This record gives sequence, C-alpha cells and structure tokens, in this order.
Amino acid sequence: MPAQPPGERRVPKPGNRRRTRTPFVGAFRLAGGGNSLFVVGPRGWFPTRAQRFRGRGGWQTLAASLCTPARVAYHPSVQKTEGRSAMDSALLERLLRTEDERVEWKESSRDANEVFHAVCALANDLGATNAPGYLLIGVAKTGEVIGVTEDPRKLDEEQRGIADRLRSTKILPSPSFDIAVATCRGKTVLVVQVAPYPVPPVVEVNGVAWVRTGATTRRATQADLARLRERRPEHLLPLDSRSVPGAGVGDLETARLRAEYEAARESNGSAETFPEFEGWLTQLELGRPVHGVWTPCAAAILVHGSSPQTYFPGAVVEFARYGGPDVSAPLVTRRTITGSLPDQLDAVWAVLAANLADRPAAAEGIREPFAPEYPLEALRELARNMVQHRQFEATHAPGRIEWYEDRIEFSNPGRPFGQAAEGEFGTHSDYRNPAVTKLLARLGYVQRLGRGVRLVRHLLSRNGNPPLEVATDGFTRVVVRRRP
Repeated sequence: MPAQPPGERRVPKPGNRRRTRTPFVGAFRLAGGGNSLFVVGPRGWFPTRAQRFRGRGGWQTLAASLCTPARVAYHPSVQKTEGRSAMDSALLERLLRTEDERVEWKESSRDANEVFHAVCALANDLGATNAPGYLLIGVAKTGEVIGVTEDPRKLDEEQRGIADRLRSTKILPSPSFDIAVATCRGKTVLVVQVAPYPVPPVVEVNGVAWVRTGATTRRATQADLARLRERRPEHLLPLDSRSVPGAGVGDLETARLRAEYEAARESNGSAETFPEFEGWLTQLELGRPVHGVWTPCAAAILVHGSSPQTYFPGAVVEFARYGGPDVSAPLVTRRTITGSLPDQLDAVWAVLAANLADRPAAAEGIREPFAPEYPLEALRELARNMVQHRQFEATHAPGRIEWYEDRIEFSNPGRPFGQAAEGEFGTHSDYRNPAVTKLLARLGYVQRLGRGVRLVRHLLSRNGNPPLEVATDGFTRVVVRRRP
C-alpha cells in the first residue's frame, strides 16, 4: 500500500465499514498508471488497483464518474500532477500560431505511425534547440482547432493509448514525454510535450530515425545521422568544448575577431546571406546559444579570451631562472606569463630566446665555432607542447619552466592523455584539448602532425645535447640537459 502523501487526509477505501457515500465535489485528477492509480480531490486521496474495478466498467468508469474532461490528466509515472492539464494559455496560443521545428499538429492519434514519427523527430531535436517539442492532437494542418473526444472515458483511453505506444519497444531509446489535456477555443486538445533526447544514441522508430526541419517530419539522412551522433551531452564533452557559465561575447577579444569577421564577410561575396557575428562565432565552434544567450566555450576563452585567467586561474606559465643546479640557488629572474594561449606562446618563446647563450663547440682546424647550449627550436616545441596539452580541469596549477645552470625543466599539470600515454613518450599522439588544438592550428601555432617530441629528440641529438628525460607523476615533466 503506498504511503499517504504528507499533509493530505486519507479517504477510506471502498469496501471498508467506514466507507462514505458522499460524492467527491470540485476538481479531481487521476495520477499514476498501470496498477497504481490515485484519485485526488479536495477531500483527500485514495489509492486503488485496476483489478478491483475490472468487470465493473474499469477504472475509466470511476474516472468518468468523478472527473470532468478538463481535469483528467494522464502521466506514466506516479506523481502529483495537479495543474498539469491546466496549460498556460499564452503557451497554448503560441503553439497554435504555426508549426515549426518544435511544434507539430495532428488531427487525431488514430495513425500510430504518425505519432511515433512526430515524437521521434521532436526527441532527436536536429536543430539542437535544447527546448521541449510539442505534438498537439486535435488541431488540423490549417491551424483550426477541431478537438478530440469530449467523452471522459474515451479521452482517458486515448491518453493511455498514446502513452503505451510511446513506451513500447517500437521507439528506442524511450523518449521522455508528458501528456496534458487542454481546452482551447471551446475544444479539448491533447498536448504531448517531448524533451530533447541527449543524443547519442539517436531515437529511432523500428530502426529508422526521424527528424524535423521546419514544419516537416522526415526520415533522417546520413548527414542528419552524422550530425546527431556527433552530439554529446555537455558534461561528456572535453572541457575545452564545454560552455563556460557566466561568460559572454564580451569576454572575447572582439576587436580582433570582428576584424576577421568583416574580412570573411567581404570575401564571401554574399553579404546578405552571411551569418551575423554570433552565428559566425558558432560556425567557428567558439560557442553556442545557451538558454537564448550566446556563450563561449572554454577553448574560445583560452585562445581568444581577453582575460582567460578570470575563468581559468591556473592558465599561466611561470618562468624562473636559477643561478645554480637546484631551487636553493639564487633566483636570477622570474616572470609570470598570462593572457591568451597564443599570447603566452609568443611571450614564452621570446623569454627562451633571450636567455639562450652560445658556447664554444669542438674546434675545426683554426676555427673555434660557437653553438647554442640548447637548440631554440626544440625549446619552442616543448613550450608549445606544454601549453597545448596541459590539463585545465580541476586544477589551478600553472605550467612551469625552470632554467638551471645545467638543464631546463618543463612541467605541466596532467599526465600524457589517451594514446599518448602508450609506449615511449612522444611515440603516439592524442589530444586532451582537441578544440584548443584546432584553434591554435587555425592560427598557425601548432601543426597537428604528431611529430613534436620526435623532432625535439632529433634536434637535441644534432646539437650534441643528452637525450630527453621524461617523468609522469600526475604532472608531465620534461628535462633538457645542457650541451657539454
């Protein structure tokens, strides 16, 4: 026996000696489904089982005897549903203005396949609106409200029939939906509200996916399927692809981006059809609308942000040069490098070049050539690797470059990621921050050839430096020894 809801007085069950014959008055509702039904009214509530009413007209007869059509609401879960059928009139009028990608009208629910296809398409949400979809039953394609049955028993049967279909194995995975009864323009309509499914997987009817474009429901094309399958829930995306809460267009270097936007718009040749600035930013995968507000992703903040450290305090590089072999030696120079990742790379490369010195190399006859202590291009590559592949999530630790009298150490938070952790360091490549890598490649700062560490080893060997040393213990630490 289900527990009595707190704050509500229980009405004695039929069959008890204390049963009252006083009829319920006022507004009533049915909550629950299957064998767990609740009739709730102003005098209280009581649970019952469908079997108890078999042979006596079914529980639909009970509903018809107690409830008016506008007050019968069906939902497949057992929960309090008071007010669910009293749909907001402004929302209902908006849904009746026109069909679009999130609104579909049907005259009736007799054609089960049409209901399946409509709900499937609304659940797939091809346009990635993240907004509920609505199927209105009892509305003609012309927008005329023709209504559904006014008979309470038949109305309830129709709701149960729709719910049973949508919970069947014909449509998988099962979408989240709600069914409400609403009265509009003197007629009763059924409103099926469908939540966007967090695809993948794609919702399918008998193995076929359906999508909605404009006011049309159709089979999904291969391009549609690829688009849906690439979509993942926000929390499953890599950090750099997730939206940054509280951030907006104003957190980006808009002057630089707008100049690029205007240049792209002029070269396009069709300024009238070229997207607006925020639409163009979305095309570049710098962000997307969230609840109607354009929001940049983490990669956009890191690569194009005016102050990335506002959202990622650890996204800095600490450079320190010591006058000895360890941290106890006097500190010669120190610099904290901030700004966007491209600005950091430019600054780090300049600092490395400024601290680099040449040393005498092996004499060649009467000539005594000089060679750098470290190959500059190898140091640049290691700095690039540190900034590009470091971990930004769940840490405020900076990247560090520590220059000692006999070596340089590069360290960043995070072990080698994915396939990059397999085999010798640098043998395989993988990307912890794929969106950051893509944006840096677009700006010419990285090449995405997977050869960085191998190139460093080659440059060190050619310059006469000892082999590269690597340690991974929650951080990735790379040591470059000075040329003898």
